[in-house]
Amino acid sequence: MKQCNKCLQDLDDSAFGRHSGANFLRPECKKCTNRLNKERRELKKKYGVAPADHVCPICLRNEEEVRGLGGVRIGSWVLDHDHKTAQFRGWLCHSCNRGLGGFNDDVQKLKRARHYLNPSKWWTFWK
Repeated sequence: MKQCNKCLQDLDDSAFGRHSGANFLRPECKKCTNRLNKERRELKKKYGVAPADHVCPICLRNEEEVRGLGGVRIGSWVLDHDHKTAQFRGWLCHSCNRGLGGFNDDVQKLKRARHYLNPSKWWTFWK
């Protein structure tokens, strides 16, 4: 049994696909993977690709600086969207997209991480 990190259901291992042909299972079940892939396809159809002069709004790097961060065969930009509403938010580099994903788009976690990185300001956060 394994819990899907999207629908949070406890499912048999057979409900999960392999991670990019690797020897471990994906964190989301096949049903959620299919739903997410459909969302991404629809958003890509609607929004196309990032503009040629695009800069990542988080790290401020351009296409040349982020090329290859997602892998050799993957483009420089990731179509970022809200997983709860399926709303397009913009184009991010792979590093920043993974960073946000690690926090599950939780603003409170991001605020705590920001304060963690600046310990001299902790007293203002915990008041």
